[in-house]
This record gives sequence, structure tokens and C-alpha cells, in this order.
Amino acid sequence: MHDNCWWNCAALGKSCRPQIELMPKRRLPNLSTLPGFEAAARHLSFTLAAAELHLTQGAISRQVRDLELFLGRQLFRRFTRRIELTEDGVAYARVTRDILAELERATARFGDRAPSSRKIVVSILPTLASLWLMPRLHLFAQSHREIEVRVVTSIEPVDLMSGAVDVAVRVGSLPGQNCTPLQPRIDLKMVNDWTDVQAFELFPDILCPVCSPILLAGQSIDDVRSLLRLPLIHTSTRRFAWPDWLAANGVPNVDTLPGSDAIEFGHFFMSLEAARKGQGVAIVPDIMLAHYEGRRDLVSVAPAVIASAGTYCLLVRKSRSEDPEIRAFRSWVIAQSVDARSPLILDRSPRP
Repeated sequence: MHDNCWWNCAALGKSCRPQIELMPKRRLPNLSTLPGFEAAARHLSFTLAAAELHLTQGAISRQVRDLELFLGRQLFRRFTRRIELTEDGVAYARVTRDILAELERATARFGDRAPSSRKIVVSILPTLASLWLMPRLHLFAQSHREIEVRVVTSIEPVDLMSGAVDVAVRVGSLPGQNCTPLQPRIDLKMVNDWTDVQAFELFPDILCPVCSPILLAGQSIDDVRSLLRLPLIHTSTRRFAWPDWLAANGVPNVDTLPGSDAIEFGHFFMSLEAARKGQGVAIVPDIMLAHYEGRRDLVSVAPAVIASAGTYCLLVRKSRSEDPEIRAFRSWVIAQSVDARSPLILDRSPRP
């Protein structure tokens, strides 16, 4: 039919071509910006996203800015020492995460090798991953060479039903967990829906205020109220840690929520680094402090340890709990957590 059209038009002295129906042009962002945005949204840090993707912090920042310009929406609020997602950013991050996960699964199916049935994806809190899991993960690899482990970090409630994550480590309150009014609250959720979710307790969430001896400059902290003379370092994921910890230690109704001039960081690792450099007193979970390489440069300024209302748990789907690779990783993590429960003792005497 196209040939007839061509020759008939030519006979009339006209130029004619077959008509091709074109699809409307897709309005898509530069796809190379999506992994950087997704990682930054998951970590709430351009720096950690850059480290994960082996890029510079500036490259991640530019990718996010380009994406915001394309969308005409602000995805992050930028502060001096931290970033946080806007409402649009939360929604777009959720969609982006799902799309990238589906693309990864499709690539595995159609790529050079089929997805291994012995591969598991582990989602864990960023600082806990850096300080506790990653330094010892090679031990699991040595004893389970047939299982490939991929680690992703997030503070968001995990959706085990999506299939994108096989195992998760989160902190929060368990269903039916009894807590006293004086226990510092946990403003984090482990999951949105506990249907088909099984939790294995790893270790309690014990909060420890620490600082550099340099900050104390020889002065002693005689009581908890004395801490209010010092700058307090906040971590945005646990905004109530300081007021709740103070209340549990007999100093209630103190407004220590971070204001515009507060020292606040997005993750506990950053707060620990700031404390080590003498910027203030950080309140951090003892499990992270115990595995922080700079802990010997810190002193405790707490009269006693306080357990919060939360527990660190390993989460799996009940229906998959006995899958061989999940069972092997679960057993290994639980064994590692027992070793991590040994009491942490820090010097309480300011050093010159």
C-alpha cells in the first residue's frame, strides 16, 4: 500500500512518504539523576549518597538540583548541617525507589545471569550499618559463600511485602510492648503493617550522652542539670532524645528541642564526629558508641544509662522466615548481637 502511495504521488509530480504515527514524547527526567536522588533521600545525606554511589558530594547535589529544576518542585529542605525531604520529596522518593527496584529485578531477569535464589537484600539503619554490620559482614561471607548479601540503608518503615527487601534491621517499639512514662520515646516506626512480619530482638536502645574532654576543659559534671550549661548535639531522626532523657533523669519540662541555632545532624555518626571534635554533647545509642572508632576520644557525662522505649530488631516475613538464606543470615545476626551486648565502659573523668 505504501508503494502504491509513493508511485501515485510521484506520477502527480509530488513527493510523498508513508505516514508514521509517532507516540507523544515522554516527559522524563534525566534518568541518571534518579539513583543519586534515591540514595540521598534514603540517607538524608548528600555525603553518604555520594559514598554509596562512588561519586562526589557535589555531583549528587547537582543531580538533585537538576531533578528539582526539571520537576519545578523542591525535593529537599537544605540546612547548614543536614537535609530533610519536603512532602513532594517524600512522595517522589517512594515512587523512584519502587521504579529502581523493579528495574533492577527486570535487569537481573534479562541480564547475563539470572537472579540468584541465594541472594538477599538487607535494609538497615545508616549508622548501624557503617559501625556495626559492615565491619563484620565479611565473616558471614566467609562461612556462607553461596549467599550474596546486598545492603541498603534507610530509616523509613520497611515494606517487606514489596519483595524489594528480604531482611531489615530497625529500632522502634514492638506491638504490645510495655513502656514506662519515663522511658525516652522512639519516634521511629519499624513497619507500617505488622501483618506477616516476625521480629527478632537484637539489643535494647540505651542512650548515652558523651563529649570530648576538651569541651569540659577540666570542669566536672556534678549532676544532670549541669549538662544544660554545655551545647547539646541533636540528631534529627531522634528529636526527642534529649528532652526525654533529661526527664528520665529527673530534669523534666526542659525545652531542648533543636531550634534554628541548634547543632543538629542527620545521623548518629555525624553527631559522634561532632562530639569527638568538641562541638557539644551528643546523645547516642550505646550499640553505635561501642563500635565507633573514635570512642576513646570521648567521655561519658551520664550518671546512669537509660533504656529507651525501643528495641533494635531483625525483621523478616513470617512466611519466608525459614528460607535457607534468610534463616542463615538471621541466625548469624542474632549471634553477632549477643556479642554486641557486652557493657560499654567509658572514662567519666575529664582528661587534660
